[in-house]
Amino acid sequence: MVTFIAIIGDILAYQTAFRETQDLQDAQLEQIAHLLDPRSAILRRDTQEDLNFPESARTLPKPRILAQTLDSPYLNMLMGDDNAVKNLQQLQDGFHNFTTVARHWRVYILTRERERIIVAQRTAYRNHIAKDSALSVVWPFLILMPILWLFTAIWIRRLFRATQEMSTELTARSANDLSPLDTKHVPTEIRPFITALNRLFSQLQAAIEHDKKFISHAAHELRTPITALTIQIARFDEPDLSIQEQRKLIGQIKAGIARTKQLLTQLLSMARAQHQLQQHLIPNNISTALMPLLRDLIAELLPLAEQKQQNLSVDINEDINLPISSNDLQTILKNILANAIKYTPAHGQICIQTKQPTDNQLALWIEDNGHGISEAERKLVFEPFYRILGNNESGSGLGLAIVKTLCEQWHITIQLTDSSLQNNERQKGLAVGLIFSINNQ
Repeated sequence: MVTFIAIIGDILAYQTAFRETQDLQDAQLEQIAHLLDPRSAILRRDTQEDLNFPESARTLPKPRILAQTLDSPYLNMLMGDDNAVKNLQQLQDGFHNFTTVARHWRVYILTRERERIIVAQRTAYRNHIAKDSALSVVWPFLILMPILWLFTAIWIRRLFRATQEMSTELTARSANDLSPLDTKHVPTEIRPFITALNRLFSQLQAAIEHDKKFISHAAHELRTPITALTIQIARFDEPDLSIQEQRKLIGQIKAGIARTKQLLTQLLSMARAQHQLQQHLIPNNISTALMPLLRDLIAELLPLAEQKQQNLSVDINEDINLPISSNDLQTILKNILANAIKYTPAHGQICIQTKQPTDNQLALWIEDNGHGISEAERKLVFEPFYRILGNNESGSGLGLAIVKTLCEQWHITIQLTDSSLQNNERQKGLAVGLIFSINNQ
């Protein structure tokens, strides 16, 4: 490719220099015509104007440049054609390509003081000068081209040697080695690529560590209820176990199975949400009506709120649609609302309402007057398996982590603040806000 471009460049440079030299010689002919005096004797006799051209041009047949009046008796002889004067007199003033019996000429005709002056130059001589000038421009490129090829070959060999060394190093690495590559002895041309590769290694390492941590926590969370179930089932082998104790154990086993089922459901939801976030699986033109989904969700969770005699209120318009799939919206709202019911004490209040902070945003708020979450822990609660110390309620610590992952997938801003329903300074409650970007058009 470099050679092809260089050849094209040489051809263009040659053609440009050739044309410019021709234009320069035309300007010379015109200048001579304007400087000559029509009454001068030099135009009235057999004469030639030798303008000190290079020695390489002196081997050409003369005349090189001739200047005569069109009525000169010597013009036919000088141009080697008996009809030259007759044909030239038919031409208008200016530049012309003129052909005689044996030669080609470039002529310039000028009328001054009722005399017509002709300044002519043989085309072969003009082309000879133009070629010499053009070649003087091209020769340096032709000489430098092999040098360029040599340096290019050396540079490419050096570049690929460093690449080959890195390839050998990567091949020898273990699958778990994601340490960054050394960029000290890397050519500048490929250093950005190595830097980007190191950044990718760092991101992969962080993702692997996150997955390891998640799997470790998940294994621990699953091991605890399974161990408890194993112990409870083993008690059935006791010979003196009464029917009342058996019924109590069966109730405990059912509760343990329900908790394990809930944990597995949340683990699967978390895995699905993370997969969708990593793969950018966001469908286009998705819209979900809020109120029908919210009615079904409240009907499902209302028995839990009634057990604690909580007041659940909704202040939402019927025609609100949100840019999110119904399944993901249900998962988000169910986790937030279930947490509100769980962590709000008996006779507490839970309020669901919408606000519109700007024309292009819609905020869905779920507030309660429970104990709330301190500002120091409001970022930590979105981490998988994080649970607030001193809380007697059971849970896996995955609910808000799932909510955050789904919100990131759908570009929803989630906020945690003190609730407007707070009872006192010690019980500030919690307000969870979901900010959706909407299109009013």
